[in-house]
Amino acid sequence: MHRYFESRFHRALAWYALVPVLVMTVLGSALMLISWQYSVVRVSDTSRELAAAVLTDVSQEFLWYSAEEAEFFGQEKDFSSWGKVPAKRAEAYGQLYRDTGHRKIDFYLLDRQGQLVLGSRDYLPDYLLHVGQGWGIASRLEKEPGLPRQEFLQEAEGSPCDLVCGQAVEHGGQVAGYLFYVLPEAYLSQLAGDGQADIFLVDELDNARLLRGNEQLTDFRKLRGEFLDQENGLVFLEKNIYYETSKPVNFAGGRYRVYVISNVSDLFVRYAIGAGALLLAVLLMIPLLLRSIARESRLTAQAVDNLTAIAELKELESQFNPHFLFNTLENIKFMVRLDPAAAVEMIMALSSLLRYSIGSGGRQAEFREDLKYLESYMKIQQYRFGSRLDFQRYIDPRAMDFAIPKLLFQPLLENAIKYGEDEEGKLAISFKVSVTDNQLMILVKDKGRGMEAGKLQELLELLQSQSNETDHRGLFNVQRRVQLLYGEEYGLQIACPPEGGTEISLRLPGVLKKKDEVEEDG
Repeated sequence: MHRYFESRFHRALAWYALVPVLVMTVLGSALMLISWQYSVVRVSDTSRELAAAVLTDVSQEFLWYSAEEAEFFGQEKDFSSWGKVPAKRAEAYGQLYRDTGHRKIDFYLLDRQGQLVLGSRDYLPDYLLHVGQGWGIASRLEKEPGLPRQEFLQEAEGSPCDLVCGQAVEHGGQVAGYLFYVLPEAYLSQLAGDGQADIFLVDELDNARLLRGNEQLTDFRKLRGEFLDQENGLVFLEKNIYYETSKPVNFAGGRYRVYVISNVSDLFVRYAIGAGALLLAVLLMIPLLLRSIARESRLTAQAVDNLTAIAELKELESQFNPHFLFNTLENIKFMVRLDPAAAVEMIMALSSLLRYSIGSGGRQAEFREDLKYLESYMKIQQYRFGSRLDFQRYIDPRAMDFAIPKLLFQPLLENAIKYGEDEEGKLAISFKVSVTDNQLMILVKDKGRGMEAGKLQELLELLQSQSNETDHRGLFNVQRRVQLLYGEEYGLQIACPPEGGTEISLRLPGVLKKKDEVEEDG
């Protein structure tokens, strides 16, 4: 019962103590996941969508400008007048600056031979120097003069990629010249992001046409393969950790993909420190909690055992044998008719015994005091059995001052009376008390027929148990009282020697009761 209660209490405490720790761990992990979701995933997704939308919008905007202005410049028969005639020149600049505004976007109006008619600069970038030779972007505009076109062009290998938006200018069904808007990579990069993440616009050949951020993530303007293997997720590159997200966009007449890449190494370090601190706290708290739980469970179980023992002691002490009382009252009833004087003596002895059993003197008494009431008990038995009962006692004088539980010996004598009759119905019972090694040794012996083997085994097993579901209360109560008070090393032994009879021995510690000791009842 003790182990069961302690185990149940231990589990309950462990549950209520460890649940907050587990909740704290789950909440800490959830907070890190939420932080990751908002500070990395959500920000990256927002940057990706913003970059794709801005690049798509600016691309469509200048495709529309190219078509509109090409139609405007095609109205003039003499195409070269846009650069020679001051009024025409001013009108042309007005149109083009209206499109570009204050943005760092260049424009160029070229004739069919590739000569500069007018522009935001006095010289052409290298990738437009060969327009009049019929190759490159000019050749593609010649094939479809009614459609605007966009291409990423570089002045040299490894140099920035500028987005060139252009359209052929037609007059009378013939190509008269070309109009180009040049959107520098720096301008597009500035539009595409706010600097919180690296942004790349990659074509079908993995060329990074637009770079904003860490160029170490590319090899010769090609995005590194580690980032091309997945659309979203973590990428471990060298000693750094990156989070990437991407989406396809229709841009500049081709199929491109926008990549947003964030270096999350520092964030992972912070998460690792936080997770390590949380794990360390949990690992430190759990043993402390388990130790405290075990200690509290043990102490609580011990306290419950003490309360239970006290309650059980009170119950055991209050169980004055009803069978003995009933038989005594029956004998008194007959003795009133046969020997009134003896009946009075029996009543007085019984009264003294009952008063002693329910008195407020505490659980223990000096042996000399308890012996008086033991004699009252045997006096009643003597009246009951008459000359058939021969009771002898042998008391070591040293035992007189020892403290013993009250009325502890009465059940032993009652058992001897119950099983001690010989073949002729006589009862010869001896009660011997000795002191050995500062311990009280009590021996109750009869010369009867002894117990049957089954009955003896039943009693021996009962004395080893902690609960009693049988009718044998007397000896069990003595055993439990002694062991609850002094421990399991003390108690009863029962034997039926070969020469006959039954022997009940009881061992008690030799405890002296102080004269001024005040014992509380219960």
